[in-house]
Amino acid sequence: MHRFFIEEAQVEPALLRQKGMAILLPENVAHQVRDVLRLALDERLVLLDNSGEETLCAVKKSARGEVVVEVLERQRGKSESPVEVMLCQGMLKSARFEWILEKGTELGVSTFLPTTCQRSTTGLEEAGTSKQKRWLRIIQEASEQCGRARVPTLLPVRPLMHVLGDIPEGTLALMPWEEERTQTLRSVLREAMTNYEEAPTQRLRVMLFIGPEGGFMAEEVMMARRHGAKIVTLGERVLRAETAAIASIANIMYEIETTLRSRGTTEQLSIQG
Repeated sequence: MHRFFIEEAQVEPALLRQKGMAILLPENVAHQVRDVLRLALDERLVLLDNSGEETLCAVKKSARGEVVVEVLERQRGKSESPVEVMLCQGMLKSARFEWILEKGTELGVSTFLPTTCQRSTTGLEEAGTSKQKRWLRIIQEASEQCGRARVPTLLPVRPLMHVLGDIPEGTLALMPWEEERTQTLRSVLREAMTNYEEAPTQRLRVMLFIGPEGGFMAEEVMMARRHGAKIVTLGERVLRAETAAIASIANIMYEIETTLRSRGTTEQLSIQG
């Protein structure tokens, strides 16, 4: 079933909660429904308002001037992961960075924080309005595709030293580095889960620092250590930045979710949407 996020400015949220309500779709969604997907009358779709809930609708009118759907049911969306991952990604060339946004969304990243590092490509320090809109669109479309009911947050680009200085208390900060030899990502995650409360009341927060092309400089790693980040190895092979990001996210999600599931705490920690 096709899924579409809509903004509060486009459709009044209260209307999505009223069974039988006729809703005029905003033009960008109407175009997808009418011209791209060519949904037939009475065909169903899901509207999302980033609240964690979903609105099941049926197409009632599809014309060049407008597309109207009828609200059938308001239902609970898929829960978010019990681990809240903020990906602090060293800036990369456009296509690789956008691929990370897409795949990171599919894997469950909660927040993306583009980060400038010493080896970041020159000219990536500023992300203009058009680029920010494109990144947000990629994240939104990935959320629709993978069934999430909340769109991950995209923060403005920041320098690495500023991000390291603002690590919130109680957050597990991880920095994979190709020159680390002893401390593995898995061992750090298992230690963190051992110290985690048996009956936690909030999601475990993880800040994951991934370097740009060429990786982190030694002084950046030293600075991360001073701010409490755990420096870890991802194995014997040197990974590209985008590979390291996806491999790390997948391992974090698997290790923590598996541990919490064995304790029976995933349901109480799941956040709607």
